[in-house]
Amino acid sequence: MRTLPIAVATLVLFGTAPALAQFPPPGVYFCTTSQGAPFGTIDLFAAGDYQLLRDSGGAGTGQIASAGTSLRAVSGPLADIHVKGVFATDEAGDTRFTLDSDVGPIDCGPMQ
Repeated sequence: MRTLPIAVATLVLFGTAPALAQFPPPGVYFCTTSQGAPFGTIDLFAAGDYQLLRDSGGAGTGQIASAGTSLRAVSGPLADIHVKGVFATDEAGDTRFTLDSDVGPIDCGPMQ
């Protein structure tokens, strides 16, 4: 009889795990505009902190918030241009970002 409550607790614990905050994997990501022009490099750290180095000059730090695979910039230079979007990680472990911003779409992927 005690196994039923334990089974339910286990199901609730593991069944809700995907709903917890999921940040994109830390790493260095090269970003381009929708026309393929270089935009900059994002160095993403754990828990959503980032550093942006723009190809057009300038740099800054900030933070992103994420829920599932959706994200939005909450501070720093990416927040200044209202960046929001999604990320996906493929079977090989490579993560790509598809972002919308005030300066147009931005695509980011692993440094090659």
